[in-house]
Amino acid sequence: AFYVSGQFLTEDYYAANKLMKGFIGSGNIDTNSRLCMSSSVAGHVRAFGEDVVPGCYDDLEEADLVIQVGSNMAWCHPVLYQRMMAAREKRGTKVITIDPRRTATAQTADLHLALAPGADVVLWSGLLVHLADHNHLDREWIDRHVTGLEETLEAARKAAPTIAFTAAAASLRIEDVRSFYEMFASTERVVTLYSQGVNQSSSGTDKVNAILNCHLATARIGRPGMGPFSLTGQPN
Repeated sequence: AFYVSGQFLTEDYYAANKLMKGFIGSGNIDTNSRLCMSSSVAGHVRAFGEDVVPGCYDDLEEADLVIQVGSNMAWCHPVLYQRMMAAREKRGTKVITIDPRRTATAQTADLHLALAPGADVVLWSGLLVHLADHNHLDREWIDRHVTGLEETLEAARKAAPTIAFTAAAASLRIEDVRSFYEMFASTERVVTLYSQGVNQSSSGTDKVNAILNCHLATARIGRPGMGPFSLTGQPN
C-alpha cells in the first residue's frame, strides 16, 4: 500500500498511481487528504445532519468581517488570500486572525488574537455567551431552524462564564477578546474561515461546532457574505 502526501504535485500523483496501480498492480493508494477535513465533516454532520459547507468563495467578496482561525492563508491559500485582500481594498473589510502564531496572514489583520494553543472552544463559547447576554441572538430564526440552543448555552456558560475568565484561559488581553466579540456582534456579514489549526486537533470537532454555533445563533449563515467556511489544508 502507498500512503502519500496531500501536497504532491499533480505529476507526483500521476507517477505514484502509475507505480502502484500500473506496475505493482494494487489499488491500495491513499493520501492524507482523506483525514484533512475529518473534524469538519464530523462537525457538519453533528450540526446539520450531513456534511454540507454553508458558504462559497464569493462570500469573501461580500463580507464586512472575515475571521481567520488556525489558517495561514497568505502561504497555504495564496490565490484565495489575494482575492480576499482585493475585496478588502475595495470595500474596507475588517480582518481578524485567531492563531497562536505570528504568521504573514496575522500581520495583515486588523486584530490578531494569539491565543493559547487549544483554547479555541473556550474563546468561541465565550462569544456565544456574549451574544446571548447582549441580545444579539436571532430568536425568530432560531425558533424556525435551530434546536438545542438552551443546552448549548448552558454548556458554553460552564466553559466560558465571563470575558475575564475566557481571556485568562486563552492567554489573551480582555480588551482584545472584547473587541473581537463586539466586532462579531455588530457586523451582520461575517465569514469565519477555519483551517488546520482547527481541524487537525484532538478536539477539532468541538472547535468546529463552537464556531458553527455562533453563526447559527445569529442567523449568519446561508446568505451572501456570511457563514462558516472550512478551508482545506491540502492544496497541491
